[in-house]
Amino acid sequence: MSHVVVGLADATDLPSIGTLHARAYHPTREWHRRIFPESIAPWWENKYAMDIADPNSYVLKISPPDSPTPTPVLGLLSLRKYDANEKGAERWTSSPLPPEVDKEAYDAMIKSMVEYRERFMLGRVHLCLDHFGVDHEYQGRGMGKMLIAKACEIADREKLDVFVQANEFAESFYHNFGFGTEGRLEMPLDGVTQCFLVRKCS
Repeated sequence: MSHVVVGLADATDLPSIGTLHARAYHPTREWHRRIFPESIAPWWENKYAMDIADPNSYVLKISPPDSPTPTPVLGLLSLRKYDANEKGAERWTSSPLPPEVDKEAYDAMIKSMVEYRERFMLGRVHLCLDHFGVDHEYQGRGMGKMLIAKACEIADREKLDVFVQANEFAESFYHNFGFGTEGRLEMPLDGVTQCFLVRKCS
């Protein structure tokens, strides 16, 4: 699309980033509404403030060029570089959860992400795609493809493989960009199958 650009997010983007998850997923995904209610926008802002400041992270945004401050973030993709023997979920567990979050479902999601990332990636430096979404009103216009293409470009430049956990509805999208499904797990609390995919660097 000619009227939007992909760039690195900065602190001025945080108010818009805080609301993006709800804008991207709440219209169609009950699970997301339950686990990440709209009221936790400040938690997202805090998480991404740390990510933006982290030299091991790439927080990519898609937004209109020359837009006024604060910039409206229409799409976001976050990559984080993990050391070869780095365990855990890093930023996902470093901030206290707001009380509105469905902690049981959240913990199940994080547990599966940690288990499968460590199973497939431990022992080598790699990137983890840890959040990705496009505002529901702008989906279907190629913005997600622009973001993932930029992420793949970064991975190839750094010669690193990429791990992602995604639900079954996004699995074929990732296959289009060279990701292969390494594992699948049905989440008992919501019935959605989570897919664990890896893209080898080219």
